[in-house]
Amino acid sequence: MRALRDPLLIVIIVLSLVLGLAVLNRGHDWGDDFASYIMQAKSIWTGTTQEFVDHNRFTVEESSILLGPIAYPWGYPLILVPAYAVKGLSALALKLPGLALFLGFLVCLFLIAKDRLTRTESLLIVSLFAFNPLLVDFHNQIISDIPFLFFSTLSLWLMIRDSRHETRDALVLGTVIACAFFIRTQGILLLASYGVVELFHLWKNRTNRETVKKTIWSFLLVCTSFGLLWLVYALVFPGGGETYFDQYKDFQIGRVSGFASGYFRMFGEFFGKTNTWKNIYYGLFIFFLIGLWVRRKKETVFIVFAVVWMLLLLTWPAWQGPRFIFPLLPIFIYFVFHGMKYLIQKIPDKNQVWGQRAFTGFWIVIIGIFLFQSGVYGYENLKQDREPSSAFDHYSMDMYEFIRENTPPQSIIVFFKPRAMRLFTDRDAYMALTCGELTRGDYVVINKLAENSQVPEDEVDECGIPLRDVFESRRFLVYKILK
Repeated sequence: MRALRDPLLIVIIVLSLVLGLAVLNRGHDWGDDFASYIMQAKSIWTGTTQEFVDHNRFTVEESSILLGPIAYPWGYPLILVPAYAVKGLSALALKLPGLALFLGFLVCLFLIAKDRLTRTESLLIVSLFAFNPLLVDFHNQIISDIPFLFFSTLSLWLMIRDSRHETRDALVLGTVIACAFFIRTQGILLLASYGVVELFHLWKNRTNRETVKKTIWSFLLVCTSFGLLWLVYALVFPGGGETYFDQYKDFQIGRVSGFASGYFRMFGEFFGKTNTWKNIYYGLFIFFLIGLWVRRKKETVFIVFAVVWMLLLLTWPAWQGPRFIFPLLPIFIYFVFHGMKYLIQKIPDKNQVWGQRAFTGFWIVIIGIFLFQSGVYGYENLKQDREPSSAFDHYSMDMYEFIRENTPPQSIIVFFKPRAMRLFTDRDAYMALTCGELTRGDYVVINKLAENSQVPEDEVDECGIPLRDVFESRRFLVYKILK
């Protein structure tokens, strides 16, 4: 596409790539989800997917709380396979696929904006995401949110194209939605949203027989390509995602209002967490409401998807934080832009040029701040030689090495992040929150800095369980459970 040859767009994407590469370090926080994704990628590469499911089932079912599904959707692990095949358990290498897909997201965002905003406005909105500190810093997460952001945004672009009812475009749309679904189960909401929008389209054109036939046929093609890919996926990869639905047993209606308030604030974290940024966000939210109203008839796809997605977040039993609103952030900013443009158009003609300049200047300042903050992150990281953190630091590596070399292969380890333990030591592990649950293991590993997800260090000796110290460092204590 000629539009993608825009020199400024290329500069923005290249600069975003440079920032992304600069912030990457050689470690990972203790989130633990990353370990499951890497183990699934490893199992694909080694042809041991069912073995992974069997071991992770033990971890999930034996732990005190539900850590996650027995197997995450296999799409993101499949994306990680080339990096794992080349570099193995390298956090730095495993973060590169996410960075590449983030750049793809920026391209999709520009494709959406270019036909709905001016060139300058399109470049501004892309820059806001390209340099945003929240998203740039998120490149250090080996997790599915950025890949899903790419495929969800690509799906939305395909849904709003005038050619979406053509055979080829319908098949491509079904394929892309399937890819989103294989990365995160919630991707099925894209198909549901498209179905709702097409129902609106059918109702609106119900007297036009040719349009009705074409709409129904194209939707069937979308469903067919989606269904065929899902069938292949189901035949190739083992199950394990069923435990997603187990979490709904903890649903409480009383949490919905709190989640609504919390996610409302999460949109503000796109800008920052200080009071100044919060006030800017509250002001921009007014423009969002105006833009939403002004564009309500033209952007049905965006509105339906946003409503369906928010319904999922508000009814999901567990709080998910800002990463779960990533797919909605482009929609939010898009409506903010239209809200501001609408008010500028209400200014007397002779002053509209000043309104437009104020609009552009405001966003350039925000982008400049974002670029500076992200640049500082990258500089500090490079200055520290991409120092590994948390699960990959040398204290953790020493502990993993001790477990690998000094415990029998069939040992069961009690650890506050059991999936990470399994990843690094190839030992079955589970999380225990009470003394009584420790006895199912052979060894107990205590992280001296962890304040939750384990029996506290000062209480382990009082559990009444015979233990022997076998390893200690500044960060970890390892006990053998005497049986």
